[in-house]
Amino acid sequence: MESLDTVDEKKLENKEKSKPERMCVCCRRKGEKSEFFRISEQNGKYIFDREMKVQARGFYVCKTNECVERLSKNRKYNIEIEQLVKMLEQIKCEKKNIIDILKPMKNSEYFVFGIDETIDGIKREKIKLVVIPKDIKSKYIEEFKKLSEKFNFKTIFIEKKDELIELFSRDVNVVGIFDKKVIKGILSKVEVMNGWKYMNWQKN
Repeated sequence: MESLDTVDEKKLENKEKSKPERMCVCCRRKGEKSEFFRISEQNGKYIFDREMKVQARGFYVCKTNECVERLSKNRKYNIEIEQLVKMLEQIKCEKKNIIDILKPMKNSEYFVFGIDETIDGIKREKIKLVVIPKDIKSKYIEEFKKLSEKFNFKTIFIEKKDELIELFSRDVNVVGIFDKKVIKGILSKVEVMNGWKYMNWQKN
């Protein structure tokens, strides 16, 4: 006979599975409705449905500059520039600093510290999110770049290593994060760019 705890866990798991998912028309990523912008068709035009209350056909797009930019080039929808600007402004308002997001969980067990430890976690396909300061040695950044071509993980860049040292009160140069639920929560609050493009752009 199953214990009450087991029954409750199964109920919670089933509830999580039953949550309706939405999908971004640009990158095809799936997630909960709150993770996306909704675009609705109104009077023959597509508008940014900020409150998601327009009773009309619509679709969803990720709350990232990258997907909004891709949407702007999509001829199928041909959204007016003012609607795109509204979405970009909303992204700017909602975007939070990764350091502020990590503060409440800084003493948790979800982190791996150090370059060697993080690289090992990536190769074992455990680490799925990496926070890298842009002022560490370029050879390490290149190494993570090469790893990104072989393994599936996301990257968030911060300006200085000192931000991590101050947050974790230890000598930290790179942080890896491996818990899926924690990563999902972080990604819903901070915009994750294509890190390698971003770094190359900064150098030009």
